[in-house]
Amino acid sequence: MSRFSPRSARGMSTPTVTLIAEGNLEGLQASWWRGVADRWPEGAAPPHLQLLSFDDVMRDRGAIVGSVAVVFFGDEEGSSTCSPLRFGEALHERGVASVFLFPTIDKRRCAMNSECVMVASVDAPPGQLAWALAALAQRQPAVETMQHELRTTRRFQTGLRGEMDRVHEELQLAAQVQRDFLPQGLPTIPGLDVGVLFRPCGYVSGDIYDVLRLDETHAGFFIADAIGHGVPAALMTMVLCRSLPMKEIIGDSYRIVPPSEALTRLNVQLIKHQGESPRFASAVYGIINTETGEVTIAGAGHPPPLRYSDRGVEKVETEGGLLGVFPNETYQQTKFTLAPDEVLMLHSDGFETAFPDVHADAYGRRLPTMHYLRHFAGVAERVRDGAPLGHAFLDLARSLDGQAGSLHQVDDVTAIALVRVPVRPTDGLFNASTRIISAG
Repeated sequence: MSRFSPRSARGMSTPTVTLIAEGNLEGLQASWWRGVADRWPEGAAPPHLQLLSFDDVMRDRGAIVGSVAVVFFGDEEGSSTCSPLRFGEALHERGVASVFLFPTIDKRRCAMNSECVMVASVDAPPGQLAWALAALAQRQPAVETMQHELRTTRRFQTGLRGEMDRVHEELQLAAQVQRDFLPQGLPTIPGLDVGVLFRPCGYVSGDIYDVLRLDETHAGFFIADAIGHGVPAALMTMVLCRSLPMKEIIGDSYRIVPPSEALTRLNVQLIKHQGESPRFASAVYGIINTETGEVTIAGAGHPPPLRYSDRGVEKVETEGGLLGVFPNETYQQTKFTLAPDEVLMLHSDGFETAFPDVHADAYGRRLPTMHYLRHFAGVAERVRDGAPLGHAFLDLARSLDGQAGSLHQVDDVTAIALVRVPVRPTDGLFNASTRIISAG
C-alpha cells in the first residue's frame, strides 16, 4: 500500500482514498492521482492514498479502510476480474462511496449512477474529480455514522420483534386458558332456552359468564365484568368464576346457595385475598326455577338485567356495590316470575359502546350510547315471533359486526338471554341452547 499527502491541514481528520485497478497501480498514482491531489480543495483535509487490486477487494471485505474509492475499468469489462455491476454491489454492501472511471461513457454506464456510485470518464478534469472526491470523503463519516446507527436499530428491532412474538404467544396462551375456564358448552335444561354471546375486545376478556344446571328444576346463571382490561382483568374473571358458591353438598343432600349469599361470600373472598393492587368487579347472579319461572337474582354494581315482553322493557333493579370494595357489603336479592313470552337479558357494559352513532368519529365511537337497547328489543321480538333464540343471537352478532370500528371494539361484550320454552321429550337428547364466542 502506498500513501501520498500533498499538503497538511490541522484540526481535520485525514480521509483515505482507495484507488482500485488492475495492472500498474504505481503508474496510476504517478500519472493520474498526482493531478487530482494537486487540485484538492483548499481547506479540505488532505487525503491518504491506498492502492488495491480487484482481487484484494473481493478477497478481503475489510481491505478498504478509506472514505471513498476510485475504481478504474477498461472498455473491455471482461478483462477485469469483476464486472462493474457486481463490484458496485460489493462496495454498496460495505457502505463505501465510489467513483467509477471508464475510458468511454455510454447510457448503460450512466445508468449505474446511484447514491453510492458516481460514473465519470478517466479524461474528466482532475479539478472536478478532486472536488467530487473531497465532497464524498467529507460526507462519508456522516454516512458511516448513520449506517452504524441503522445496524444498531436493526439489532434492537430484531430483539423487539422477538419480544413481541413472545408476548403474542403468551397472550394467545392466556386466551386459551381463559376459554378453558368458560363453560365448554351450555347445559341442556328442560323448559329453558339459553343464548350466550361472548366477544373479547383483545386476546383475553375482562368479562366472564357461567350457566349451570343446579338440579332437576333449578338453573344458575352468572355474568361478571372485572374492572379494567387485558390479562389482569382476565385473571380476575377466572377467580370470580371459580370462587362463586352456587351449590353446597351436605352429606347425602345438597343446598342451593341463594344469590344474595353467593355474592356476599364471593365479596368476602375477594377482599380476603387482595394485595397491594385491589381489583374490583361487577356481577349479577340469578337462579331460575324452570318449572314455575320464578327468578331470584342479586347484583353487584352491574348493569341491571332487562325483561323484554310485548309490553316493553323493564329493568330488574338490584342493590349492592362492586365486588372487592366494601368488606361488609350485603347484596339484596329480587324475585319475579319470568313469563313464557318474556326474554330475560343480562349484559356487560361493553354494549354501551358497541353500537356508536352512525356519523361518529374515532372519539365519538368511544362514547356510550343506548342503541344496544334497540338491538336487544329486536332479539326479544324475533323470539316472540317464533324464531329460535340462537337465530336471534346470530342476528345480534351480525349487527355487532356491521358497526363502525367493530374490528377494534372499545370494550368486551357479553350477553346472556333466558327464555322459557315448553318441555319437549327430546330435551334430554339435543341441546337447543346457543353459545357464540368470537376471539378478539
